[in-house]
Amino acid sequence: MVGELAYFAGIWSVKQGKEEEFLKNWTDLANWTKANEKCSIGIVLLQDLEQKNSFMSFGPWKTPACVQAWQQEPEFKAILAKLKELCDEIKLSTMKSVFNIP
Repeated sequence: MVGELAYFAGIWSVKQGKEEEFLKNWTDLANWTKANEKCSIGIVLLQDLEQKNSFMSFGPWKTPACVQAWQQEPEFKAILAKLKELCDEIKLSTMKSVFNIP
């Protein structure tokens, strides 16, 4: 459907002991995105209470094309490269809503 929001989600398994460095770099990406990407509506980062090195991020975007354009930006690629060095595993996805309770 045209005009449907897209959601960008990430599951981040951070190397033990690298959590603070990950948070700094992830925050850099979030702040850069907020300042430069007008299609981003918001972003959330969650940390698992029991597995302190497990994080999930997500946020709505105006369109899937906006997400694709953001991922092609040199700044996104540079910060993502730093984040990859700090993680054992990363899963990034662009998703659509199929159920929502407001």
